[in-house]
Amino acid sequence: MHVARCPTTGQLASVGGRALAGALLLALLGCSSPTEPIVGITLLVTNGTCRLGLCDTVRVLGFPTNQPLTPGGYWSLDLGFVAGPSTCLTLPPSAEFRVIDVSAADTTTFTWTTADSVSLGSQPAGAPLLFAMPSTTAFVPERAAGWRVSLPGGHGVVPASSCTP
Repeated sequence: MHVARCPTTGQLASVGGRALAGALLLALLGCSSPTEPIVGITLLVTNGTCRLGLCDTVRVLGFPTNQPLTPGGYWSLDLGFVAGPSTCLTLPPSAEFRVIDVSAADTTTFTWTTADSVSLGSQPAGAPLLFAMPSTTAFVPERAAGWRVSLPGGHGVVPASSCTP
C-alpha cells in the first residue's frame, strides 16, 4: 500500500500495493478539495524604483476581482514590502472583506481564495491605502506555484518557479 498526504488538505490518499507511481499521482490529484485554498503560492517582486543601486520601499497590494462598490476605495490584501532590488512574498490562501451597514444589522462578506482572480498594485511605504489601486492584469494564483512581477511599472504577472520567502 502506498500512502501520501494531500498537499492542500492534509488528508491521506492511498493506492493498493502494486500501484504504479502514476496511480499514486492521480490519487493525490483527486484528493484535494475544490473548497480548500492552495497554500504556499509565492510572488517574486522586482522593485521597479531601483536606480543606481538605490531603491525606494514599496508596499505590494493584491486587489481581488470581486470588489464591492464602497466609498472607501478598493479592497486590498496587504502582501508585504519590497525594500531592495527584489523580494519573495507568499500569497495568503484566502481573505475576507466585510461590508457592514450603518445600523450594523446587515453584513455582506466578500471572500477571496487563490482560485479567484487578483490584480496587483503598489504604493510608496507609508502612503494611505485610500488611493491604492491595481496596476497589473488579473491572474489566478493557483494556476502556478509561483509568479513574478515588477512593481511599480509592470503590467503583467507571469508564472514562474516558486521562490523562497
